[in-house]
Amino acid sequence: MTSEVSVVDGVRERVLEAACELFAARGINSTGVDLVSEVAGVSKRSLYQRFPSKDHLIAAYLPRATDRFLDGLIPAEDSGLSPAGCVLEVFAATRRKSHAADFRGCPVLNATAEIVDVEHPMREVAVSYKDMMHGYFTAQAEAAGAADPGLLAEQLVMLFDGAMAFSSVRGQPVPESVLVTVRTLLAAQGVSAER
Repeated sequence: MTSEVSVVDGVRERVLEAACELFAARGINSTGVDLVSEVAGVSKRSLYQRFPSKDHLIAAYLPRATDRFLDGLIPAEDSGLSPAGCVLEVFAATRRKSHAADFRGCPVLNATAEIVDVEHPMREVAVSYKDMMHGYFTAQAEAAGAADPGLLAEQLVMLFDGAMAFSSVRGQPVPESVLVTVRTLLAAQGVSAER
């Protein structure tokens, strides 16, 4: 019984890995389940046993892709950075990551740009990740003593998403000016941008 569970998990993992690779490289709408099953090395029947539809596959893929995207962007709690330094580091790390040849921007923004149906199962996942980023920025803004932490967090989320859009549309890394803008937003809230 244990080996049967391992096989099922192995197939699911291969399908999700193939989806991560293909959706990032080709786009969600341009990638069919035939290609996902081929790259994963599994039958379409096996794929559909784990994911009843492509929509279910997309909803399962998005958390994995987004967790990987965010890995290394949000500083560890024991980083030694000040709250303002943590905010700056999110943007500095994003900028560094954007220099990679395979950088495709934020998976959440990419998915919602391709799938406009607000009832799609991935929409809840997308909103939860954006809420998580807003919550992180709010906590840092509060800890830094910002005059209006909610406003600052909202501005930072919009700047983050804007930086992703800028980079994706132009096919260029996130520019240095994003850090200048973060410092300006922090200063407007009475927060020193010392790291």
